[in-house]
Amino acid sequence: MATNIVAVTDQAGWSKEFSLVKTIAYVGSDKRNDIVLDPERGAGVSARHLQLISVPTGYRLINMGDTEVRLGANAEVAVPPRAFVEVNPGEQIQVGEFKLVFQGAGAGSSKDTDGNSRSIGLKMNLSETKLGVNKPLEGTVVVRNWGTKAGVQFILEVDGLDPACLEIGPGPLLFPNAEKEVPFKVHHPRASKPPAGDYRVRIRAVAPAAYPGETAAVSQTVQVLPFYSHKLRVVGE
Repeated sequence: MATNIVAVTDQAGWSKEFSLVKTIAYVGSDKRNDIVLDPERGAGVSARHLQLISVPTGYRLINMGDTEVRLGANAEVAVPPRAFVEVNPGEQIQVGEFKLVFQGAGAGSSKDTDGNSRSIGLKMNLSETKLGVNKPLEGTVVVRNWGTKAGVQFILEVDGLDPACLEIGPGPLLFPNAEKEVPFKVHHPRASKPPAGDYRVRIRAVAPAAYPGETAAVSQTVQVLPFYSHKLRVVGE
């Protein structure tokens, strides 16, 4: 499992980095936690406030405390007690008077995220990356409404290969903090014959009516395997 780093900063600017090497880790004011938020440096932290569970794209954060925690660069997303949320590398968490920033790739993750959206969450799940004629790739993309708008219709686009090679389900209709898995498929139709090599498959999500100008995207390199067509001919003596 890859090692993730969590940078902790208190209200006075003191900071410290913690390595996450466990599948399940705990955060709180008690000294027995994996990440200790010293009560002498900041208030508002329960003895065991957070549970972090390793997932392929990062960590699942469970709020075990009695007060909400906040997610996002501007603390725009509230995670109430007993609720959970998926956390990607680069995201910031506000716990009491402390800020936690996740750094580095999630365990087993080889997906790249980009875009400029604070309201649209997007994650790609694709365990296999080698594409052959008789070996299609099937995965899912998780779309989440991080914003405050209700009944948001998301639009999904996928590119990076010939359109004949790519299929994706319809964009979901989501309420705040709701998410949905959408299936997608990459296949190798013989007719289009994409040359062997590496291709960057990219999925974009937008919601122009609710969040104009915002885009979330995730990408993954797919290796197209060589395709050989053989014919046998009997040659007489």
